[in-house]
Formats: sequence, structure tokens, C-alpha cells
Amino acid sequence: MPPAMGIPTTVMFRVAVMVFAVTTAAAAGNTIESPTSTANSTSSPTKNTTAPLPPFGTNHAVGDGTGWFFDWKANASAANYSAWAANRTFYLGDYLSFKTDTGNTVVHTTNSTVYKLCSTGVTASGGGSGWKPEGAFLAVMLTAEGANYFFSDAWNGEHCQKGMRFQVSVARGRGLPSVPPSYYEPLSGAAPAGTRRVGTGAVCVVAMAAAFAAFVFS
Repeated sequence: MPPAMGIPTTVMFRVAVMVFAVTTAAAAGNTIESPTSTANSTSSPTKNTTAPLPPFGTNHAVGDGTGWFFDWKANASAANYSAWAANRTFYLGDYLSFKTDTGNTVVHTTNSTVYKLCSTGVTASGGGSGWKPEGAFLAVMLTAEGANYFFSDAWNGEHCQKGMRFQVSVARGRGLPSVPPSYYEPLSGAAPAGTRRVGTGAVCVVAMAAAFAAFVFS
């Protein structure tokens, strides 16, 4: 096609290049994100970092499948109860279940001196000749925040001295429900302050407390 009259070929080429450059620049300009859109694309929604409250009334089977026993052949506790407790988290309202027999005792205390001595000051020993221990199951609700200690003072504390002992650190969690004192047994009585020997009566008390708590938190 012959060039337009009066316009040199080189000028028309330059004009075409200029038009192409302007068009390309305009297209590129349309792809540049505005500060607002950039901010919107990089910002993330605010996350709720509040940790959920732990469940209430978790059951911890002491010693897992081993239970709460003294191994007479090994002359030591049947399990490493301190190691068992160290791998768990405990909260108010949780309970510890002890699968044991009547040849062992369960002492619960917040008194570190009593724990170190392996004694409540009250004699506790096994039966005499021909006595056979019977299976038993005890449950203890954790109602005191902070350090809680457990041990067996059977045979004048010998079981405790040879490993039947452990301590747990109890966190608040959901806290305890507001219930009448009769629903759970406080750490009190004739034993040293903050100490109780758990018996079959405590099982009933703890069961009532757990049932009431389940109703309150459901």
C-alpha cells in the first residue's frame, strides 16, 4: 500500500510505534493494584485465639492397666506412678480412679510434709496370717487447686517408700460447680491438715459430685 500523501514513511512508522507504546502502557496501568485492593488482599481476618475450656470430670485411671498395686516379688510398686502422673494434665473436677485391693491404701493430701514422710501418723498395715486382700475400686475427685499428693501408707509407709506415691499439679480449668458441701468430701478430718484416707464411702460421694457436675456443665 502506498504511503499517504504528504507524510513520510518514517514518520508514520514512528507514530505507529508511539500508539503501540501508549496502548501497552495503558494496559499495564490497568493491571496495577490500588493500595486499597492490595491491603485487602494481604490482610487476614482476626482469629479467635482464646483456648477452649477443658472438659469437666475427666477420668484418669491411675497406673493405666497396671492399677494401684505393690509387687511383693519385686519388692517395689507395680508401676512407676510418678512417671504416669508426669505425662498428664489435671483440672479441678477431674477424678482419679484406683483399681486396687484391700491390701493397699490411698491417701490424698495437699500437705507436702505428710507426703515426704509417707505417713499420716495413723498406723496402717496389712492383715495377719491367712488374710487375703479383696479387689477394690476407689475414685477421688480433685477439689484442691495446686499440688496434690497421693500415696499408700500400708505397712507403715513401706509401700510409699518403695514407689507407691505420686503428685499432680491441678489447674483451675472450668473450676468446680457450685454444689452443696455434701456432694464432695473436702480434705479434712482427724488426719493432718489437708489429708484424708480414701475409703469406700468416698466412692459414693465422688460419684454424686461427678453426676451433679455433668448436669451443671451440660
